[in-house]
Amino acid sequence: MCIICIDLAKGVLTGKDARRHLGEMRGKLGAHASEVQAKIEEAEQVPPAAPSTAKP
Repeated sequence: MCIICIDLAKGVLTGKDARRHLGEMRGKLGAHASEVQAKIEEAEQVPPAAPSTAKP
């Protein structure tokens, strides 16, 4: 698993940032680039978590 996939799984990267990183790394990722692209598309389909309304 590459750093882009790891950060997507953690929710650290947005789809936009992941695409930018993929553009920079595509040549080095080889065949894995298509898997990363699919994971980015999947991550963009998931709606972001709503902010917590709990008060401390």
